[in-house]
Amino acid sequence: MAFRIGRAGGRHLLLFLAGILSGCGGAESFSYQPGNGSGGEAGAGETGGTGGVVMVGVGGSGGNPSGVAGAGGQAIDVGSSSGGQPGDGATSSDAGDDLGFVGATGGSNAGGASGSGGASGSGGANASGGAGGARPIDAGGADGAADARIVTGACAGKVRALGTGDTVIATFEDSSLTSWYEYRDSTAAATLNPIAIVMPGAAGTSRGARLSGQGFQGYGAGIGISIHCWDSSVFQGISFWAKGTSGTDNRIAFQVAIPQTHAVADGGDCTARCYDHPSKQVLLEPNWQQYHVPFTDLAQAGFGDPAAYQGIIMALNWVSLAGPTLDFSIDEIAFY
Repeated sequence: MAFRIGRAGGRHLLLFLAGILSGCGGAESFSYQPGNGSGGEAGAGETGGTGGVVMVGVGGSGGNPSGVAGAGGQAIDVGSSSGGQPGDGATSSDAGDDLGFVGATGGSNAGGASGSGGASGSGGANASGGAGGARPIDAGGADGAADARIVTGACAGKVRALGTGDTVIATFEDSSLTSWYEYRDSTAAATLNPIAIVMPGAAGTSRGARLSGQGFQGYGAGIGISIHCWDSSVFQGISFWAKGTSGTDNRIAFQVAIPQTHAVADGGDCTARCYDHPSKQVLLEPNWQQYHVPFTDLAQAGFGDPAAYQGIIMALNWVSLAGPTLDFSIDEIAFY
């Protein structure tokens, strides 16, 4: 049974009780001293709390009651404690006004059952970093899962199924040309300059990519990026920015290389009349312009075996249609 009295009254009452008990002539005697009582009501995981809850124990000297409040035993609140860490039972604590009782003789007092600590609080949810700018899929952007479709040929077991958030194919803001390549016709005297980073880029960006050359007598030259069996069937098409000149009419072809038209030597399935990729011609302007090419607009030129885009892409190309010169730039390539 537990009850509460005031601080001063509590001390008088305890002295009174001690006098009565000591006068009974029993073998047991009581002394009191400041300290933390053994037993008592279980605290909620706190040490040296403000409750000042102690155990009146008919204790023996052999006991080693813990200062940590137990789950059992009756308690008397004799006033507020100022805190302080619990002592080891018989040792007086200088902090706090709790009055603990220790037995002088007799059997050991086991005290109340040890109270379990309060449940540990869980940490707050980690805040996620602010969303940064979208990055290319192969440069730390969100990658799609493996494609669940059955795919044979060159892309068997290699298909990456893109999700709707995997939109950015390439930018040039970090000046990286990883996975990019250039190619040309067989004109011996022609000159094709390596792909170069051009500044500024399109749409307020700092960089784009430039391809230039002269002296071509065939189709000219092209720039491309290898993207390794991506399943882009969740998208409607591809957008990009471009500018410059090409041939006599400034037209270039945007090509989507698929396994059926990509040569075996380049990782595809085509063994004859290759590189007739599904494509769309666009007209270049002197200044940056954005182009949107729906997949439904793609068509072959007609020199290769018939093939159609079915969702899987191995590479993207931008290629001139005729010489003798070309000088064009591209930037900000993405699915939509």
